[in-house]
Amino acid sequence: MAPVDDIETYSENDVWKTRWRNSTAPFAADGGKQRQVSQGATVAQWYGVDHIIIINPDGTLAEHNSYRYRREAHATAI
Repeated sequence: MAPVDDIETYSENDVWKTRWRNSTAPFAADGGKQRQVSQGATVAQWYGVDHIIIINPDGTLAEHNSYRYRREAHATAI
């Protein structure tokens, strides 16, 4: 199984977007901050990765939620 990267939600030109971290292309955009934060958290939970929310103007993170325990629990249950 290929490694899965974390999810990142951010604002660019006043449009909220969500992408795989270190990817240049978002997989979801617009609908406002709450919608993108929710979508990012949902995908992060599905894959058992971290969800990073960047809202500070200098690009630093404002919130970091980890769902890695879901992936680890699934791996041990098999």
